[in-house]
Amino acid sequence: MARKPSTKSSGSAVRTRKIHPKRTGIVWVVFIGAMTLACGVLLMSERWTAIPAIGISETGVQQSNIEIQPGRWRSIVIHHSGSYAGTVRDMAQQQARDWGLPSIGYHFVVGNGNGEYDGDIITCPRWFNQQSGAHVADRGGAQPDAGWFNENSIGICLIGNGERRAFTDAQMKALMTLVRSLQAKCGIPSSAVFMHSDLVQVASPGVYFPRETFSMALD
Repeated sequence: MARKPSTKSSGSAVRTRKIHPKRTGIVWVVFIGAMTLACGVLLMSERWTAIPAIGISETGVQQSNIEIQPGRWRSIVIHHSGSYAGTVRDMAQQQARDWGLPSIGYHFVVGNGNGEYDGDIITCPRWFNQQSGAHVADRGGAQPDAGWFNENSIGICLIGNGERRAFTDAQMKALMTLVRSLQAKCGIPSSAVFMHSDLVQVASPGVYFPRETFSMALD
């Protein structure tokens, strides 16, 4: 148990010693040097993160070097992060800690200006490597099961909490562009574009997601 800081004085008078000017100068030089060194260490450290972070890519699916096998992807599932702010790095670290995932479970993340740029589409490692996702929760015996969706569906996550507030205009425009591009590239019909809540009893992407407007724009 930590001890309570002592409030007892060492005497009735508080003495103030005069410090020689030269000594004061030396102290300041040492202090400034130490702060410069500390800043350099932070900048070189992997823990340093600029805010907002640009993310892994600039334009999401606009990646000509990614080869997509015909028929590989059968559907798209849209999620929210459930948090007002966040970065892809934050989300990956949380999923690694909570679920033991080696990389973030989504294929794409769309920023909201609080951690990632507003409307920025971040392409995640699973898309670069054309790997299965880890974003659809257990469906309780329903078919196709969660394993099928994780294997065959593209997971897109909007940073934000759609149960508390609307997503930004930039996010929704970016999401629409991304989904249409994926549909064209992968041959995914609008009937196979789902909200996570369509598949599982969860809130994601929330009541503030403009479901009807979004669905009409896909047709």
